[in-house]
Amino acid sequence: MMRFAGKRTLFVGAVAVMLAIGAGAAIAAVTLYSNDFSRRGDFEDILRSGGGKRCDKKYREKSKVMLASIKASPTTCSFKTPVQGDDELPNYTISVEGKVLKNTPKSLRAGTFLEISARAGGGDTGYKLQVFPQKKRFELKREPQGNGFPKRGKSDAIKGINERNSLRLALEGARVTAFVNGKEVAMVTDNNPGQVQGRKIRFAIGSQKESRKDVVATFKRIAVSVPEP
Repeated sequence: MMRFAGKRTLFVGAVAVMLAIGAGAAIAAVTLYSNDFSRRGDFEDILRSGGGKRCDKKYREKSKVMLASIKASPTTCSFKTPVQGDDELPNYTISVEGKVLKNTPKSLRAGTFLEISARAGGGDTGYKLQVFPQKKRFELKREPQGNGFPKRGKSDAIKGINERNSLRLALEGARVTAFVNGKEVAMVTDNNPGQVQGRKIRFAIGSQKESRKDVVATFKRIAVSVPEP
């Protein structure tokens, strides 16, 4: 089950799509929330969820994207959708399209990442997929840490700086599967999924290097789907 919150949501109650879950498998899913920032109201749906005053978000009217920036790092600037799970171990798939902009200083690009979080809770908890465009590297993480996590690696599917990357994280019971630009890059079956008790859905830009210079990204599309009943 999913709960709807916030001032506005885009609900597509009768639209079924096919999403790849695991290697070669596919299940029907219902899109519960979709946001492409085509209107300012869509931008206002998204609220800041971490990073404090070092994080900023703006709406770019001309290009219809959300601009996110880090004013001082290291930190992670996270944002939450107006939908979240309302039961234990909610099954859903989240996806986001983001781009680390070339405005980001070259000295910071290697440590700059895009992130999506599922079953996210207080502090830094949840399952997370981080993608580092400069290094074409990914990490599938779990907070609190657990067996099988993190999964790290490189993938040619990851696009570079100033190119759009599509991140997708699919949760099905204890199974967590990560995709980048349609390619599965990691899958872990959690032996204790009950430890991850959050309900929120988040996406973020982050920087691992210490600097006072701006790290900048844009986000174009966020979607949340659940398995079709």
